[in-house]
Amino acid sequence: MRLRHCLFFVLALLLGPAAMATHNRAGEIIVCWTGDGLIYQATIITHTKLSAPADRPELTLFWGDGTSSTIQRAPPVDGPGDVRRNEYTARHTYAGPGIFVLSFDDQNRNAGVVNVPQSVSQSFCVKTQLVISAFAGNNCSARFLNRPLQDACLNRPWIHNPVAYDLDGDSLSYEPVVCLGLGCAPINGYQYPQQVAGGGGSTYSIDPLDGTIRWLNPQVLGEYNIAFKVHEWRRVQGQVVHMGWVTRDMQVTVRPCSNNPPTISEEADTCVVAGTFLSFPVQASDPDPGQVVTLTALGQPFVLSNSPASFVSPSPAQSVTGIFNWQTNCSHVRLQPYQVVFNAVDNDSEVQLQNFRTMTITVVGPAPQNPTATPNGSAIDLAWNQSVCSNVTGYRIYRRVGAYGFVPDHCETGVPAYTGYSLITTVSGLGTTTYTDAGPLTVGSQYCYMVVANFPDGAQSYASVEFCAILDRQVPVITHVSVGETSTVTGIDTVRWSNAYDLDTLLRPGPYQFRLYRGTGFTTATTLIHTSATHPFLAHPDTQFIDTGLNTKDQAHVYRVDFFGRADQVPADSIGSSASASSVFIGLVPNDEQLTVQWTLNTPWTNTLYEVYRDIGGTWTLVGTSTTGSFTETGLSNGQRYCYLVRSTGSYGNPDIVAPLLNYSQEVCGVPVDLTPPCAPTVDIDNDCETPLNTLTWDNPNDSCADDTYQYRIYFATGPDGPYTLVGTVVGAENTSFTHVDGLSVSGCYQVTAIDTVGNESAFVAPVCGDNCPQYTLPNIFTPNGDQVNDRFVPFPYRGVRSIELTVFNRWGLTVFETTDPDIRWSGTFKDTNETLPDGVYYYVCNVVYARLAADEVVQLKGYVHIAGGGSMQQQN
Repeated sequence: MRLRHCLFFVLALLLGPAAMATHNRAGEIIVCWTGDGLIYQATIITHTKLSAPADRPELTLFWGDGTSSTIQRAPPVDGPGDVRRNEYTARHTYAGPGIFVLSFDDQNRNAGVVNVPQSVSQSFCVKTQLVISAFAGNNCSARFLNRPLQDACLNRPWIHNPVAYDLDGDSLSYEPVVCLGLGCAPINGYQYPQQVAGGGGSTYSIDPLDGTIRWLNPQVLGEYNIAFKVHEWRRVQGQVVHMGWVTRDMQVTVRPCSNNPPTISEEADTCVVAGTFLSFPVQASDPDPGQVVTLTALGQPFVLSNSPASFVSPSPAQSVTGIFNWQTNCSHVRLQPYQVVFNAVDNDSEVQLQNFRTMTITVVGPAPQNPTATPNGSAIDLAWNQSVCSNVTGYRIYRRVGAYGFVPDHCETGVPAYTGYSLITTVSGLGTTTYTDAGPLTVGSQYCYMVVANFPDGAQSYASVEFCAILDRQVPVITHVSVGETSTVTGIDTVRWSNAYDLDTLLRPGPYQFRLYRGTGFTTATTLIHTSATHPFLAHPDTQFIDTGLNTKDQAHVYRVDFFGRADQVPADSIGSSASASSVFIGLVPNDEQLTVQWTLNTPWTNTLYEVYRDIGGTWTLVGTSTTGSFTETGLSNGQRYCYLVRSTGSYGNPDIVAPLLNYSQEVCGVPVDLTPPCAPTVDIDNDCETPLNTLTWDNPNDSCADDTYQYRIYFATGPDGPYTLVGTVVGAENTSFTHVDGLSVSGCYQVTAIDTVGNESAFVAPVCGDNCPQYTLPNIFTPNGDQVNDRFVPFPYRGVRSIELTVFNRWGLTVFETTDPDIRWSGTFKDTNETLPDGVYYYVCNVVYARLAADEVVQLKGYVHIAGGGSMQQQN
């Protein structure tokens, strides 16, 4: 027995891991919230070599919070290709939200993996990052519908898709990573397939959006392991939140063959409204004579619990057509599209090659139906039908002045910003199907609305049709505030308004009267400037006033019309007021050969166009248009005077109110002035630290972005953060170099600015910097004998020195000389008496401060110097 035991021990040592654990081929960890508190369930999935002697009835899972569990395996599933599929599942309660990296580490990988050095000795590890977020909620990781083992054919394209999906509907992205080994560290010497010596193929990549992996084309036979991460992303309250990742480590076996992969028809991404029955054909064929194709489909739509999709796979043939079918419903509506992957496999006797095609299907919620808008005094009541989707969480309501004519494009959900609609509110609840828009709204304007249904993950339905309403005109509506003359004392504004034609005259009888108020600026009118005569009917003829004696040059003016019934009584019946409306007020901003016209106004109608006119030879000539609040005219001459005015064009969007509404601004004049500096030069530095000398060179802005550069200023600082001081000026745009040294130091940073002929200076940009290569060396002898040769103790030629502190001692430790001068120039005399010191050996300590870019560097030099030819040795003794 003892001999048999020893022989077994020796064999185990000789065979090592190859005999004990040569099995791991592929694997991942998936994890998901159980729906109960902070309890999560994780499953380790491995694919092992069935023929290997090693087997793992249990594995240890590290939960990422400092704890671990030893998990028993569920009954394994053995399959073709020498593969055993293993699952190890356990539950764990986390203490609270956080980011946790789950992992397992198992000895060993199978032997002979081409791109994993000594693979039989390498551990097999995969990780999964779980994010439990108080902000973004609980989480389930991505999982896979395609197995992680697939053969490849030598010198043929290899294509694979893991068919990942996320139960939470999170968006997925993919990236290649290095396989992990012992301690879950990246395997030292690991190579991606295309990096393998001898021709691993020209290209290896993974599509970051759909996960398709392509290896074009493997050129070395054998087994390869590749790994990739699948990241989860979730949109929460307008923010994109990273929700973790899953790492899958998988194996590819490259075999010799002459096969070519099958082809699959390309299917375009699509959108369907929930409730649509989606059906379409998919075709596949094989280019090799005599071979047949098996066509299947994978993806989350096929594993849904409610109304899953189906795929009618045809019988294998050289050319086949399958049918995709899906009866969609409201439970399928979500923000992220569903990915469907079509897989074609041929029946080659050597290697069954595969091809994949991906497409996405977005299921969109139906638009809210039968919306209505009804005026109600100064508000508008909105209503619509309850959505047919019971999982709707509420509705978004959008408004604009006037109709746009929006018809959603294919898959264009919600209300896009380009329509001019603005979100005015969001209401909660499936059955909340009314809303009163109290504004403030302007009488006379047409208000149009669209309603969108919201879904739990943030998805939005198609928008409803546009529906509009106009508030009853029970008060006057101002239609015109236009400047007729520009002056500081004799300016003129013309004001017009329309009558309150929708007023109930039985309840609010006449006679009727208008009172017009004016204010300075854009918002408040409090000064009464006109009271109309009374009139018995609503169609009052007095609906215009010419306001004179104004300062229209320097001020805008705003107006309001108050409306009264029973104007023959005291007090009269105050029916209401119009919305305030101001004149268009413009200003000029000068710059180099250009003037920018800017305008401000406040009107209850919507202005859609602004026309800019310039006085050319006494005629106001159109020079440009704008839909914003400014216009810039270029190509002008600096120093010349130009005058402008602006005409606005607008409308209430109400067919019963005159349109277009045309109103003029005051006139304003200005002179273009060059306020634009040249662009900053691009600077290079030749940092010669041995000479020492810094040479700066730069480009001439006149060659690219300016035409009037006149000179340059060079600024210097000891560090990149400054402060910078002016150290030089170079005149002439063509002179683009400068040399500089800071004493004997070339450590420091530079800014070069360009200045034009009127003094505009370019901005500072990223500095260029140089550094010293400091050197400071002292001799070990000098001869202060008066022969003018080596009479002084001085350093050898030095550079990069900011300062020194030198102390010289005799052999008794007495200080005989001190200096802070880097040149030293000691003549061998005693520091207090200036008497000549005797010949002999003296010792020194020298603290040298080197000027360096990052920070001054302090170096201490210690040594000795021999005085020879000075005083006698007896004097020192």
